[in-house]
Amino acid sequence: MTTRRCILVYNKDREITTSAEAIKYIEEALRTLEYVVKSIPFDKEFIHLLEKDDIVFNYYTSTSFLQCLVPLVLEWLDVPFTGSTANTQFLAMDKEYTSIVLESYGIPVPSFSVAKDIDRISDIPPFPVIVKPALGGSSEGISDISIARNTRDLKVALEFLLSKGVRKILISSFIEGEELTVGLIGNDPPSVIGILKTCIDTTKILTSELKEVLDVYDERVVPYRGRFYDKVVDIALKSYKVLGCRGYARIDIRLSLEGIPYVIDVNPLPGLHPKYSYLPRMAEEYGLGYKGLIKAIVDSAIR
Repeated sequence: MTTRRCILVYNKDREITTSAEAIKYIEEALRTLEYVVKSIPFDKEFIHLLEKDDIVFNYYTSTSFLQCLVPLVLEWLDVPFTGSTANTQFLAMDKEYTSIVLESYGIPVPSFSVAKDIDRISDIPPFPVIVKPALGGSSEGISDISIARNTRDLKVALEFLLSKGVRKILISSFIEGEELTVGLIGNDPPSVIGILKTCIDTTKILTSELKEVLDVYDERVVPYRGRFYDKVVDIALKSYKVLGCRGYARIDIRLSLEGIPYVIDVNPLPGLHPKYSYLPRMAEEYGLGYKGLIKAIVDSAIR
């Protein structure tokens, strides 16, 4: 039997639980799948440690465009790897361009404008609006002051983000409704393995502070099986395909009171911590389990 080697690449500077702790769980799952696993941080020595016939499990997550360097390098080297291409990750990191592309395909997204300076703001959607970084992860920079209900609130939220060094800010319509996240795996065709709903008031949002401490098995996180389930699935699958996602992804949606699923974020490299990440919980309830999820992700790279 041929020994299969899998390189698990990660960000050594990323210390959040869903990134740092998840590495040991991924390693364990890969070993049970009979891979010889070597975990390597992405640095200047990375490419010299790769060998012929290696498969790379890309788990390099970041809040910046550095996340896109790993697939870019692996594409250049023609090494098979898990997850989406550099182009998809570049696009998904920028919420403005993600929204432009999805909207051009008729996929519902909240109305939006972009601000880089507090003195140059135009085409602001009607209040209330959400004010958040245009670049980065799904809940990065989202706090209790992110919902602006008037001009004063908007100024406070903008000043706060600018003071934190945020250089590009998305101002988008606040969609009153349910907070959903959709898990997808596979390539041709992809499959939805679950939809989870975070039970918060329809007039509130999922902040980064809440998401950081929220165990995905918390009683506030429940499977969504509402009457708009098929519509949400359809929008998620279309978004996955339009952005060129590969292997796996998570798509965040606000389901309006009128039943319209608005895509608010596409994450082509979602967390894989079995306790704090949404996708592993979906895999458990779908019948895949954690090992099955990791196998599905690796198999999508092999093919």
